[in-house]
Amino acid sequence: MSNYILDKAYTITSENGVQAYRVVVVGSNPGECQLPSAANDGKILGVTLFSQENKGRNVTVRKAGIARCVAAGAINLGDPVNIADSSGKVKAINESSGTHINCVGFAETSASADGDIIEVFLSFHERIVP
Repeated sequence: MSNYILDKAYTITSENGVQAYRVVVVGSNPGECQLPSAANDGKILGVTLFSQENKGRNVTVRKAGIARCVAAGAINLGDPVNIADSSGKVKAINESSGTHINCVGFAETSASADGDIIEVFLSFHERIVP
């Protein structure tokens, strides 16, 4: 079960809106969010709690606590995760040594395939892969 500490509404600026349980990043203006432009995108705002299919409408974003996220593939319990692609899914961090990572958090449950929904302890931070 997801637990929350802080949820906040943001205006979605992505052309076709956003689905639930997707990581979103800072938009162009204060109070705006958008889907990431690529894998490992920075300026993470949080994870959407609901779908919002209309650009320019508000979507609730979990900024702290535990959130449901859509996995892009297999993820083990406890794995650190980052943004997998421009759809806002998450993946286990698997970049090569020395790569700068924008970490979303740590898997509280595991995923076996693309599209599985997992719980992630949100812990936004930057790191270098050892």
